[in-house]
Amino acid sequence: MKRAQILFPVLLAVVLLTGCSLVPPLPKDQSGTDHSAPAVRAVDMKTPSAESSQKAASVTADSSPSEETAPPKEQRVTLMAVGDIMVHQEQLEAAWDPESESYQFDPFFSEVKPVLKEADLVIGNLETTLAGGDLRFTGYPQFNSPQSLAESLKKAGFTAVTTANNHALDRREIGVLRTLEHLRQAGLAHTGTFRSQEERDQPLLLEHNGIQVALLAYTYGTNGIPLPKDKPYLVNLIQPELIAQDIAKARQQGADLITVSLHFGNEYQRLPNEEQRKLVDQCFEYGADLIIGHHPHVLQPYEWRTLTDESGRTRRGLVVYSLGNFISAQRGDYKDVGAIFAVTLLKRGEGDAVLEEAELIPTYVHYYRSNGKRHYVIYPLAKTLAIPEEERSPLINPALYRKMERLYNEITTHTSRYVTKQPAVRQ
Repeated sequence: MKRAQILFPVLLAVVLLTGCSLVPPLPKDQSGTDHSAPAVRAVDMKTPSAESSQKAASVTADSSPSEETAPPKEQRVTLMAVGDIMVHQEQLEAAWDPESESYQFDPFFSEVKPVLKEADLVIGNLETTLAGGDLRFTGYPQFNSPQSLAESLKKAGFTAVTTANNHALDRREIGVLRTLEHLRQAGLAHTGTFRSQEERDQPLLLEHNGIQVALLAYTYGTNGIPLPKDKPYLVNLIQPELIAQDIAKARQQGADLITVSLHFGNEYQRLPNEEQRKLVDQCFEYGADLIIGHHPHVLQPYEWRTLTDESGRTRRGLVVYSLGNFISAQRGDYKDVGAIFAVTLLKRGEGDAVLEEAELIPTYVHYYRSNGKRHYVIYPLAKTLAIPEEERSPLINPALYRKMERLYNEITTHTSRYVTKQPAVRQ
């Protein structure tokens, strides 16, 4: 397979001068793929606004009366993906509100929520169970978090979470089942762990603007906790044959684009290992379009791929090997840095949806104490650093701003090391 040659690094100075809040987009797709995709009924995750509907009607009314000469209608969807969503013991203490006697996670996401709200679909890896207080709330090594976390994720803009990871069985089977029920109650779609074989065999399809996005999720293991022998469906384990079958079924059911979430790799290793690369290659061969990795708890690079099927037709694939920690209490050695991966999907007429462009939005988990209480807040780095000095938050001292600047520069260089062509800077 040939790799598309694209370089992603962006100097912070350009960001500050232009007021750009995001890392610049990658170049648009030039593959020219045109495979038809069957229609399928699915839930539209967001309803278009009246204004956008009026605009669409206006375009239709003003178009040429000859349908044969009219250009194909274009539809776009913005998908954002984040890495590991974790709740360590220190975060439980930070979230506890003694006045209401409840756990409040909303402040964790207050600074990054406006960024997530720009997307049509938002997904993340939920690396904790939501098994209920009677099973005791704990952090590492076996996680169980309050169900209010799911409600906060929904309010922050999340559409769906993947639950296939090495902590999926931290509260055994009952933990899996209760987690899925609490996600359902919060209105979050989910995949990776399941209540039945029938549920496992049904791919999760997310729809927006007429584009069907399949989301599949798998993990390398469950920390040695065995699956019940009669219920192997509880957690999706990485099995190439199973992944191939699921991708084929999702495509048959009308998926325009297939996203595969993989919990794999070595913890705290900043580059993918050979096993990761081999599995990614296999998933692309099976028909995956976008692969999102997590588990190392640090950012690993991304890369574009040029993929060729058996008929000789080409398409673009995109993989980010690890998105790091989105929220956790881990500090230092790049464990407090993550990223939002924003991908734009384009569909013209009845043709295939394609990956049009992408951008990496580095994030940083700021930890501080105030009035004897812990606090954790996720900051989007470029947007935070672009704030004029006189308007900056008093919660972030000058030394931390300098650290954020250094991390931003290091991250953008590190994550783009597999690409070589620099795109134009978004103005």
